[in-house]
Amino acid sequence: MPYRQHIHIPGLYLQIPAQPPKLAYLVEKGCSPERLTEIITKAQRERAAGKQVLVVRMNKNKKFQKEKLTAEGYGEIQEFFA
Repeated sequence: MPYRQHIHIPGLYLQIPAQPPKLAYLVEKGCSPERLTEIITKAQRERAAGKQVLVVRMNKNKKFQKEKLTAEGYGEIQEFFA
């Protein structure tokens, strides 16, 4: 039976870094390029502020898409229309 060495260091606590707030931007399918540029610029500003932002196209089954994003930890979901 192999010998296992266990090292215990008193007072050592690992701290898990806090997750940044997660935002999801749902963009309507027929969105103009100019409007999409505005949305991406807004997402970049949010990311610079320390938030995690996902920009995705809106599915036909929007309710299921929102439920899935909420389960993945996205606390705020914003919809953008053309």
